[in-house]
Amino acid sequence: MVTEAALASVAFAMFLFSIFDFCHIYYVRSMLQHAVSEAARYATIGGTMEDPLNPGQQLSRQDSVLAVIDNYSLVDIDQGDISLTAINGSGQQVAGPGGPGDVMTVRVTHSVDIITPLLGTLFPPGGYQFSTSASFRNEEFPGAGS
Repeated sequence: MVTEAALASVAFAMFLFSIFDFCHIYYVRSMLQHAVSEAARYATIGGTMEDPLNPGQQLSRQDSVLAVIDNYSLVDIDQGDISLTAINGSGQQVAGPGGPGDVMTVRVTHSVDIITPLLGTLFPPGGYQFSTSASFRNEEFPGAGS
């Protein structure tokens, strides 16, 4: 009877930790989707934020969008995992948040580590990787600097 209980408790623990892993993946993905959506919406108005390291100075539009993602995501994201691109009125793709009237896309690629040993074997090394993006047309804000 003790042997069966030990085997059942190990299986139950693996099942429980798998649920925690999937909940964590869902939470991180949801937070990043929200952060990307808010950053893209912020970028469409052409606004900039005040630089927290240099009071009285403004961040660039691109740095402001990155700051919005950082503020809303509550997840540690490498700057290299974030891309800002825009399609201008001529149909050409440009780097950065673009100018007035351009269609801008914010994309974040992130990976979540899997802690459950058995579940971890089902995913590639580095965990569950996903990408989330949002696209909006920039409003006709004054100035085209990025």
